[in-house]
Amino acid sequence: MMTKFLRTTSSRYPTLTALYSIGKSVQGRDLWVMVVSSSPYEHMIGKPDVKYVANMHGNEAVGRELMLHLIQYLVNNYNTDPYIKWLLDNTRIHILPSMNPDGFEVAREGQCDGGQGRYNARGFDLNRNFPDYFKQNNKRGQPETDAVKEWTSKIQFVLSGGLHGGALVASYPFDNTPNSRICRSSPLCAVFQSYTSAPSLTPDEDVFKHLSLIYSKNHPTMHKGRACKAGSPSFPDGITNGAAWYPLTGGMQDFNYVWYGCMEITLELSCCKYPPASELPKYWEDNRLSLVKYLAEAHRGVHGFVLDENGNPVEKASLKIKSRDVGFQTTKYGEFWRILLPGIYKLEVYADGFTPKEVDFMVVEQHPTLVNVTLYPSKRQDGFYRPQQQHFYHHHAPPPSKPGSEDSGIFSSLTSGFNNFVNNIFG
Repeated sequence: MMTKFLRTTSSRYPTLTALYSIGKSVQGRDLWVMVVSSSPYEHMIGKPDVKYVANMHGNEAVGRELMLHLIQYLVNNYNTDPYIKWLLDNTRIHILPSMNPDGFEVAREGQCDGGQGRYNARGFDLNRNFPDYFKQNNKRGQPETDAVKEWTSKIQFVLSGGLHGGALVASYPFDNTPNSRICRSSPLCAVFQSYTSAPSLTPDEDVFKHLSLIYSKNHPTMHKGRACKAGSPSFPDGITNGAAWYPLTGGMQDFNYVWYGCMEITLELSCCKYPPASELPKYWEDNRLSLVKYLAEAHRGVHGFVLDENGNPVEKASLKIKSRDVGFQTTKYGEFWRILLPGIYKLEVYADGFTPKEVDFMVVEQHPTLVNVTLYPSKRQDGFYRPQQQHFYHHHAPPPSKPGSEDSGIFSSLTSGFNNFVNNIFG
């Protein structure tokens, strides 16, 4: 049904949509992505790419359905709603409705807590399967996560949201903590840790809190921060730091942020993981405004180009906002973006063969600040180029998967079963 809907929509709106697959699941199902934009087939130079990823836990079905509703809503309103037209004219929106289609196939409607389908067909939790900044993740890489990693490496996404179910909260990085290796092998300690966790804050804490509040404040009930049921946590303003809720290793949002500078948060959108289909219209109405407003935040902060003295783009220049030690890079067109709140900042730019440069700039509330940077070659007195030491800020390559690891799907499920008790309750 989903594939049919995506193909039909793509054929009906060829100037606003493009359908592509980033790979296949364990059982061979396509991982479909729909681009919705006035330029669906080509990158718009100077304009950001953003994404939503839903249903990475196959039994959390609300996000999957919301993505299909969002696609329909955007194409239907492009010619009648000026705000939607502006968004699609200035943004390329990539929507992956189901990262775990195999899990969804075995999930059952009406299962609110737990149930089949959370894991992929090999028994792996895909939101524990990404490289981790704080702790080496030895879980064997899965085709679904490998596809998302490859996808994220090819397109410089500025903003992202991962859609889940089992709670009602916007959760932001970090999900893991520097002391995550302590007690991780003990189920009892993992449960204890989940109730005694401290925040693990990024250098962009202010931005992540703002992004989370954009979503929760535009949702009719999320911002109230109420617990889903007795014994479940409540969240002031409907937001939380991920590690403060419960720490986890190998999460997708930390990977996006640390490896590629993409600002991603996790959106828990329903207390029931797989509610009856009859309730979907209400979930759509509750989340419609938040889903749209969140994507528009990609147009906040600073953007621009890094060029050489001849006006040619400098690809893969390393950039960092001073005092914020998670960096980002330029595209092949020399473009860069960074979501920032109003204030005065300093941009540090480095590239091989060029003299490093620092640029002061101001961010205002009304519109993004354009900053174009020209780099000049670094030469010795004898006229030869002196290559500069390139600065990397957490842009290390993901560690290779270990195909021979003892951490097979079944072993992983057994040893982490008690820890997953917490996950199945909260999302």
